[in-house]
Amino acid sequence: MNISPLTFADCQDAATLHKQAFFRGWTESVFQEFLQTPITFGLKVEENNTFSGYILWREIKDEAEILTLVIAPSNRQKGCGSALLTALFTILKDKGILHLFIEVAEDNDAAISFYRKHGFVFYGKRPHYYPREENKHICALNFVKDLV
Repeated sequence: MNISPLTFADCQDAATLHKQAFFRGWTESVFQEFLQTPITFGLKVEENNTFSGYILWREIKDEAEILTLVIAPSNRQKGCGSALLTALFTILKDKGILHLFIEVAEDNDAAISFYRKHGFVFYGKRPHYYPREENKHICALNFVKDLV
């Protein structure tokens, strides 16, 4: 397993995985726009030289927010997501970031369990945030992890 910075060359692979994982997946150009922003960063994980997932986050002062984390279905439950999070924790601590936030759709039980396992604590929710089929929306659950 190899972790390295997410680059413009990875944006199509990231978009492909995002579209597989979410109801309204992001396009390659969305990833390119994020990576052009000076406060947004990403890491990718590769397994046997194959793009296996990524994490994208932004930093503002002493806080950071995970924008998205996706692991290819064939690489889930193999430690790729945990490796990305652990690398992110180290990077953020080294930069003096105190708090890391994430929003998760209330119907994403796997993600909720994953983040709780890694020390994130629920602190609130946004009603009717994530779109679903038939013009319905579900809540976003807000979690935070203190990095100090």
